[in-house]
Amino acid sequence: MFFPFAKSESFISWIPPESIPIIILLVSLVGVTIIIERLVFFWRLKPISQDDFRKVRELARESKWDEGRDLLAHKSQSPASILLQLAFDLKRRNIPYLEDDVRQEGYRQVSLMEKYLTSLGTIATIGPLLGVLGTVVGIVRSFAEGMGSKGAELGISEALYTTAMGLAVAIPAYVFYNYFSKSKEERIVEMENVTELVLPYLTEERK
Repeated sequence: MFFPFAKSESFISWIPPESIPIIILLVSLVGVTIIIERLVFFWRLKPISQDDFRKVRELARESKWDEGRDLLAHKSQSPASILLQLAFDLKRRNIPYLEDDVRQEGYRQVSLMEKYLTSLGTIATIGPLLGVLGTVVGIVRSFAEGMGSKGAELGISEALYTTAMGLAVAIPAYVFYNYFSKSKEERIVEMENVTELVLPYLTEERK
């Protein structure tokens, strides 16, 4: 009687036992690279302190555009700081409708903060799936080789460590994906708050 996973007929025998672990390892390397890059990126986005922000608002009230821009450039490189620096620079150069340019820069900053996050979320999703795939392949291999044989032991081993590897990749990726997403939302809120409080001083002449 034909059995589709019998040793002589099984397509599983054509799959090297180390193939899925290698794929998981490559995915993990991509994930680690993204995590390190994003950690460095968000670490540099230090928010504007309350004291510095008060000084910036006062400089905006006094129409001291250069001083405000220089203060922000030396104190913070957060997205909110970059937006205000641009706004001060545009105001100094008497560029009309500076809100449009500031809004466009805001979209660009959000895009920079979201960079690679989709890839990291995908890794967090497919990590367990690759582990499950390795588990299924390992179990099928063990049945195909015959219980009690060396091939069966290899299949069971493959099933166990691919599951562990998949989870080891997915858990950190998921944790850091949530951390970076939260950091992005915090920076977006900061951008909205500071522009709402400072931009009116830069555009009041047109009202």
